[in-house]
Amino acid sequence: MLEQTKYLSHDTIQALTTATGGALIAIRISGPLTRQVIKSQLQAKRPLIEHPREMIRCRVKDQQGVWLDDAVACFFAGPASYTGEDVLEVFLHGSHFIASRFLESLSSHGIRGALPGEFSFRAVRNGKLSLSQAQAVADLIGVSNDQALSLSLEKLEGSQKRILSALGDRLKKTAAYSELGIDFSDQDVHELGIEKLKSDLREVIEELQRLSESFARGSRIQDGVRIAITGLPNAGKSSFFNALLGEDRSIVSDIAGTTRDTIRETLTLDQITFRLEDTAGLRDVGDSIERLGIERTLRAARNADILIFVVDPSSQPAAIDGVWESLGFSPSRALGILAKSDLNSEADRNQFRLSHCFKSIPRWVETSAVTHSGMKSAANALVEISKSFVERSPGELLLTRVDQKKSAEAAIEHLQRAQTSPSLDLFANDLRQALHSLAPLIGETLPDDILGMIFSEFCIGK
Repeated sequence: MLEQTKYLSHDTIQALTTATGGALIAIRISGPLTRQVIKSQLQAKRPLIEHPREMIRCRVKDQQGVWLDDAVACFFAGPASYTGEDVLEVFLHGSHFIASRFLESLSSHGIRGALPGEFSFRAVRNGKLSLSQAQAVADLIGVSNDQALSLSLEKLEGSQKRILSALGDRLKKTAAYSELGIDFSDQDVHELGIEKLKSDLREVIEELQRLSESFARGSRIQDGVRIAITGLPNAGKSSFFNALLGEDRSIVSDIAGTTRDTIRETLTLDQITFRLEDTAGLRDVGDSIERLGIERTLRAARNADILIFVVDPSSQPAAIDGVWESLGFSPSRALGILAKSDLNSEADRNQFRLSHCFKSIPRWVETSAVTHSGMKSAANALVEISKSFVERSPGELLLTRVDQKKSAEAAIEHLQRAQTSPSLDLFANDLRQALHSLAPLIGETLPDDILGMIFSEFCIGK
């Protein structure tokens, strides 16, 4: 909590906005001491303060006046800047040593390192960005497919904010009428009657319910479709996982129980991002460590959008059936993999095709991690199953964050209670609570401490 109170300060802050090790390193400074830094540590070809928004070559010095670098800088005078404060961006040569020396010199002026997302926090606090636009900045940093990019850009541009604001305005209008209805309760005004106001709420509730339900698709577009790779020990799960990724990510051996923990990687196929989890093989064991891995496998399967069930056809069909049934997964969201096609005989495959498991799962692909046969077909099958999880109409508003979903759900709860309110005063109170719950969605101002909690999940430098 003490760290979050720093978000409320008006300190001058600094941070790297690029990674070290490249050709250039960018450092951003924001706050009241920015002009002091320009005067004391930058020797520019032209005065930066008199030429805002211009990239100007300059010598960068430390606090003792020692020359550190020949750089380029740009000054943004507040309030016409990203944060609404005076902002300086300095582009140094890509030396970690030079960057560290410059940051140390800034500290000597009382300029502290920025907290995660603190620049964007100030942009919201100073009215330069809405909360949804600031969150879009964080989303853009992590995009891994075209749909996620489109969704983030729409939020950054503000089109989604306008839709949500319109929804909020409708609710505010109904709330205002309910307050008027209380004041004029002795007069028979149809527009202010509780039944008419309840009727006006139905469409708002339906729209919020659609928004809440959209979170499942929005989060899968933004973060990825969750896939758990499961099966018996030594079925070929890790080999399939590595072949799908195109790299040796999981350890492969002939010893049953080699994979004891869930290994996660991200893969993008045909503009759909997948969050793959290679899990421990399922069997009855006495080993407490392996048993813990199996518990994690079952948890991964419960949380998965798609389950890849890897089978070695030479295994006993009864054992495979038992593992499949223990998972309790919907067959329509499963992909069966007949692994080791380069090793197993046709007799083994025919024997397995008689099993309950083979008949339950509608999609099967034969693969070999050694020859890579069938891997393209397996990837295509994953894409086909996943399409329903990430469908989106052009311009359709989708929620992508848990706090947004919770906001919508809380508002729905208050509005549904309002629909059963016996009196206008209770009805109006429920609407006020619904509007309070919707604040993060419709762009209303939130308390700074709540904003601090939200921005603490951002990356430093943004």
